[in-house]
Amino acid sequence: MIISKQLRIEYVNSAKNSITTGLVIAGAYADKLRKTLFAQVREYVKTGQLKQEEVARAAGELNSLLFRLLVEELELSKGDVMRIRAQYQLSTGKIIWDLGSLQVEIFRRIPDDEVNKILSTIIQRTT
Repeated sequence: MIISKQLRIEYVNSAKNSITTGLVIAGAYADKLRKTLFAQVREYVKTGQLKQEEVARAAGELNSLLFRLLVEELELSKGDVMRIRAQYQLSTGKIIWDLGSLQVEIFRRIPDDEVNKILSTIIQRTT
């Protein structure tokens, strides 16, 4: 399976922004989210409207919440795939997440041996 490494960045308007990770394996979601957020707000960091520490803090805040969901509650394996979407606002040098807009799509990986076993059974039935 090939997963695109593109970062999709969407600006809703100047007051609200949206972050979308695209499809990412569970073992790499935190890094992808952090990199996507830094890419989105790099102009604000360059102009001094946001500090790098604030971007790191905001990414860490959302990643912490997602860790509790994905690892502690849903017990995903590192090979499962997900897409994360959330809106946020930039306000007086802060990134404020709109947690009500947070969407997490999850696709669980089925082990190859299990798929092959079922596939073999289906093939035997059709011949």
